[in-house]
Amino acid sequence: MTKILVIDDELEICKQISLILSKQGYEVTYANSHKEFLEIEQRNFSYDVVLVDLWLKNSTKQGIDIIEYLKLKYENLVIVSFSGHANIDNAIESVKAGSNDFIEKPFETKKLIHIIQKNLLELKQRVTINNYRNKISFHSKIDTIGYGQYIDNVLKNLTKIKNNSSILIIGPNGIGKNFLANTIHMNLSSNNPDTFINLNENLMNETDLLKLSSLHNYFTIYLNDYENFNQIELLNYLNLVKIRKINASIIFDSKKIDMKDPFVNNIDYKFLLKPLTARKDEVFPLFKHYLNIFALKKFEKQIDIDNEVQNLLLNHSWPGNIFEIMNLSENVTGLLNDNSLVVTRDLIHSLMKNSTDNADLYDLNFKEAREKFEKEYLIQKLKLNNFNMTLTAKMLKLDRVSLYRKVKSLNIKID
Repeated sequence: MTKILVIDDELEICKQISLILSKQGYEVTYANSHKEFLEIEQRNFSYDVVLVDLWLKNSTKQGIDIIEYLKLKYENLVIVSFSGHANIDNAIESVKAGSNDFIEKPFETKKLIHIIQKNLLELKQRVTINNYRNKISFHSKIDTIGYGQYIDNVLKNLTKIKNNSSILIIGPNGIGKNFLANTIHMNLSSNNPDTFINLNENLMNETDLLKLSSLHNYFTIYLNDYENFNQIELLNYLNLVKIRKINASIIFDSKKIDMKDPFVNNIDYKFLLKPLTARKDEVFPLFKHYLNIFALKKFEKQIDIDNEVQNLLLNHSWPGNIFEIMNLSENVTGLLNDNSLVVTRDLIHSLMKNSTDNADLYDLNFKEAREKFEKEYLIQKLKLNNFNMTLTAKMLKLDRVSLYRKVKSLNIKID
């Protein structure tokens, strides 16, 4: 049930509004001053709508102050201001403070209900869309996924893609499918990261897609592991894009795909990203590239690599592909200091021995990794530091107490 809080210094007005809105199925509470509002908030603030009178008698703070406070503290909240001394200046001032709408008092019942319903609908649409909107979602440190003619051809072919297209990216975990999807999006969107819509495992309905299309000149729909979705719904997405009912492109990705699948035949562009096991000549250049990125950030200079390191890297299977190389490069840099800026074979060997074999981990951002693989993630970091809690806490940028609590909650043995 939608919960509404009314803030007005006139008790009769509060009772009148409560009666009107209760009959419409809303749960209503009221406060007659800023002090009463704070008392209600401290008990449990779980309201969807707040109606605020701009002028409150015998109150330490006025409606504008309350609006500013609510706007700052609560993101998904409808705020409607009202006043019996209404003028255009009052309306403008309240909207600038953060109210969604303004109504003059005394107000008509139909008008009040209409304003509440309209703003609740807009809030629902905004929240729904924001659940899917995703600023560039690939690993924040990735800036290349390979070297040489093969990758150059892949990137060159991206420029042929036009808006209202469907794109399929095929490749194993950690190879950079997200990076490629976002590269396509940035090319088509004139570098607008806010219109990259990552649907994850949930599909946005057609109404929300149409709403999004009305808000933006262009957006990209991205579906990771498309085979996990309902194909009938995906075909509807393809149709909306192809007939230009929505101004968007749609990108699918998959680890494995049947090229004879009729659904795949409907897709305009297909890109295959080969695993690093098929691109051995790119492994060492990629390692050097990311090692230097982390080294320049930490030491403000590049670091040396022993000749024996290259053969060790080439003999590794790289289940996590590009992301595993990045992870190794970052961990190497973390273990070096100003007195020893040389990457040795022994250092690489010890890190690889403790690396995870779970390729999925490398294809996730930190939040996802924490949710799905938090225990494995912490064990890996602890192993890197011989289960030294102080060094591990420093590497993770946590205080030792927080790390101890996390280790205990995950039942990780450190003896």
